[in-house]
Amino acid sequence: MSLPIVLTVNCDDEPVYAYETGDFTVYDPYTSECGRFTVDPMEVYGITPMQAEGLHALNVAHGFKDRF
Repeated sequence: MSLPIVLTVNCDDEPVYAYETGDFTVYDPYTSECGRFTVDPMEVYGITPMQAEGLHALNVAHGFKDRF
């Protein structure tokens, strides 16, 4: 499944790349929407581990903070 990647902002209002999944964007697929819990990205968002790590690598390459 291919998910669109968008440039948005994180909780600190800094730029970050994220997957667009329906009604919201996900820039840290290993964290719940509230940011308090660790989750399985496939189970919660439908994002494979390969997609999750690819998104993280993209953010690291651009110097963006994508993890809580």
